[in-house]
Amino acid sequence: MTPRPTHRTTRRRSGEGLQRSMVLDIPLPMVIVALVATAALGLQLAVALEQSTSGGGGSVTSVDASGASGMNSAGLPVVTETGIGPEVQRLIDSGVMQPSTSFDAGLCLTEQGIGDSILIIEEVAWSADGTRAWLLVHGPVDRETLRANGGTVSATVVLPSCGTQDGADPSTTRLWTGDVMIGSL
Repeated sequence: MTPRPTHRTTRRRSGEGLQRSMVLDIPLPMVIVALVATAALGLQLAVALEQSTSGGGGSVTSVDASGASGMNSAGLPVVTETGIGPEVQRLIDSGVMQPSTSFDAGLCLTEQGIGDSILIIEEVAWSADGTRAWLLVHGPVDRETLRANGGTVSATVVLPSCGTQDGADPSTTRLWTGDVMIGSL
């Protein structure tokens, strides 16, 4: 028989300490680097999403109970990005239609690459600087259906030079475009 040692060896083998700093057979420093890189990428994506949904395109504005930002000295409603939803809701609810425009609104939407039908047109003062503009509310459904059922409608704010066939680049006449959620009556 072989005698059993009476004391245990406390010396570790050279790779044993490294094994304890591993997670699922991946070295711990590599796991930390991957987590930091993932967090940085997530932050970049969040910032990009915020920038892409504010301003010039593709944003969805929720409607609350408040109305437009008021009227300017010329009697035009002052509309901003944050106030466009309530203004469109007010227009849909009231059914008011602007009698005439200084441009061809249908041609304007065509120039913008939009094939929807125009539901409502309103002359507005856009943003804090009060730029004279037109709010075009358009979509694939008629105004009465939208009033009854609610849903999403598109809105585009353009300069009066849109649709005048003056050769202006369509992107220079568009101030804002996006979708607005409309509540039913």
